[in-house]
Formats: sequence, C-alpha cells, structure tokens
Amino acid sequence: MLRKIHRWIGLALILPFALQGLTGFLLVVLPLLLAGRPAVPAPGATTAPAGVGAEAMIAAARTASPAGTLPLRFDPPRWPGDSAVVAFGPAGERHPEFEVMVDPTRAAILRTRIVPHILRVLHDLHADLLLLPYGQQATGVMGVLLSVMAITGLILWWPHPALWASGKWRRTITVSPRARGYRLWREAHLSLGFWTLGMMLFLALSGTVLAFPFARPLFGVQGGDRPAHTRTHHAGHTPAAPGEQGLDTAMAAVRAQMPDAILTSARLGARPAEQSFTIILPVYGPNRPATVRYDADADTVRFIRDPGRQRTGELTFMWLHTLHEAKLAGPAVIAGLWRTAVGFAGAALFFFSLSGGVMWDMRRRAAARTARVTAVPDASGTPDRL
Repeated sequence: MLRKIHRWIGLALILPFALQGLTGFLLVVLPLLLAGRPAVPAPGATTAPAGVGAEAMIAAARTASPAGTLPLRFDPPRWPGDSAVVAFGPAGERHPEFEVMVDPTRAAILRTRIVPHILRVLHDLHADLLLLPYGQQATGVMGVLLSVMAITGLILWWPHPALWASGKWRRTITVSPRARGYRLWREAHLSLGFWTLGMMLFLALSGTVLAFPFARPLFGVQGGDRPAHTRTHHAGHTPAAPGEQGLDTAMAAVRAQMPDAILTSARLGARPAEQSFTIILPVYGPNRPATVRYDADADTVRFIRDPGRQRTGELTFMWLHTLHEAKLAGPAVIAGLWRTAVGFAGAALFFFSLSGGVMWDMRRRAAARTARVTAVPDASGTPDRL
C-alpha cells in the first residue's frame, strides 16, 4: 500500500514537482550569475575622495533610470572602495526592475543593470504555480504531499535487519557501476533519495508553512512595515516631494542614534513618509536584521521590526523563510554550504520526477511485452503461458 501511495502521488504530481524542483534550483543558481557591484575607481594622486550624500547619488541615478520608475531602494557602500546601488521600479512595487551602481565619492554612474524579469516569473511559478488566487493553497497541498513522499520513501528504502547486521545496507545508498537500464534508474532514485531526504523533508514542510495564507497569523506574523496610508499610490498623482527627500538627514540620525548598527539598505517610495531602514545590530547578527524609521518631527529613530521583541512564532517563521529561500547572510562558509544544499535538493526533486516517470514507463513496457509473449500460441494452438 505504501508503495502504491508513493508511486501514484508521484505520478499525479510529476509535472508540478518537476517545476518546483527546477524553479527552486534556478532561483538559487541564477542570482549567483549576475555581476556584483563594481569597485570604485581609485582617486588620483592629488585627489582625495570627497564623498557625496545619498540624495545626490539618487539624483544622479535618476538620469539613467527608465521612464515611469521611481527609486525603491538605496544600498550604501558596504566598505571603502565599494559602490552604492539605487534600485528602480514602478510606483507601489516592492521588487525593483532596474539597478544603477553609483560612485559614492563623485555621484558618477558606474554601471546599470536590468533585473532579469525571469527571476520574478520563476519566483511566482515556484510560489503559486501562476494559479492565483488559489495557487498558494495548491503549493501548500503539494508541500504536504511531498512530505508524505519523503516519509514513505524512507519506509520503502528501510533495509531488512539482516542487511543492517551484515553492513550490506550501504550498497543501497550508492549506484553500482554495473547498473544498466531500469536498475540504473532505480538505484539512482534510491541513493539520491537517501542523501537528500533530510533537506527534502525540511523544504517540503517549510514550503508548506510559507505557502498557506493562514500560516502567517498562526505564527503571529504581522503585516508589512509600511504605514497603511502609504501602501497604495494613486495613478496620476504626483507627490509634492520625491521619495528620497530628507534621506541624508534620516540616515545621519540612524547612524548617530544607533552607532553600533550597520545600515545595509534604505527602502524608498513615492513620498518621504515611506522611508525605512534595514540595519544589522551586532547582538543579533546579519541573519536577524532590524527595520527602523526616522521621525523627523520628533528627531527620533524608532523600531518597526525589533529582533529583540520577536515572539517565538515570528522568529520561527522568519528562520523558515530565510532557510527555505537560502538567504543566509553569514557566516559566509555556512551560507554557501546551505545555498548549495538547497540548490542540490531542487535539482534532486526534478530528477525524482524524471526517474519516477521513466521507471513507471519502463515497467509498463515490460509488462506489455510479457503479456504479448504469454499470449503467443504454441504449436498446438494454445497460448504459451510460460
């Protein structure tokens, strides 16, 4: 019965599972192929780097931005000699479509880059299979069924006690060099399933939590960090001030009032009231960033998302999201290994769909050949039953 459950779930969802695996793999690999920030040209022997404000850099970047877009995000230089990034996109959007790399010493444009639209398509396909408004529920159900596949696969693989005692169970987690045909596909399916079981089960369960809409309130996760009156932007309305106005003052206040914090990004919008800042606090590290907003009237910086006040549910949901999308910020070695493991699991899921379909087809063909041979009459005119 478990074998039938495992087989028919896999066959029924062979295409969605293959898409999930392929899109997950590409979402890990493709961003690594994009060029990083360019280094700032070294100043001349008699020229000292003067440095300019964020607003001046955004103003320079506007000259290279596509028509109809606004600066959505500003990333300051990470270290001396690094460039700043201004990301542009349509008003009201959170995901940029165009990036401008700027020299922070002269506000000169170093490079422009179109953010590949395919990344957004792959993300939407992975998250909801482009089946809105029911895609998230469908993805959540797929996560549950993939968890069932992983558990039943482990039970079906589990060797006989005699194999454990003799040590021959190790042969079930490798592919024999003499394997050919159906045996090759089966051994590859079993061995790869063994080595990726833990990661596959984690990604299935975390994907289930992230997909179902009711999971956020269940974990105590609140809505976005933008004020309710600024979340929409009416078409045709031109704000009196650009979204980056007052950014230099706000960034200076964040650095002055939180001297230990590392400012990594400023979120912008159609108006100054939408500004917010992502910072890293040494006590929590880069994987638990905080979000703050500057109140110009009171000249104070207040937390919008404070890692120190996160409840257990919120913290759990945040870690599930970070690990599922392979967005660990550090340490570099651990982040790289985890990203590799997530990408490999995505490729494995694609292979499981392929190998499962191939084995099913090979079994059907073998059964059909056996039936034809069985039905061939012998010399006496009666079918040879073999």
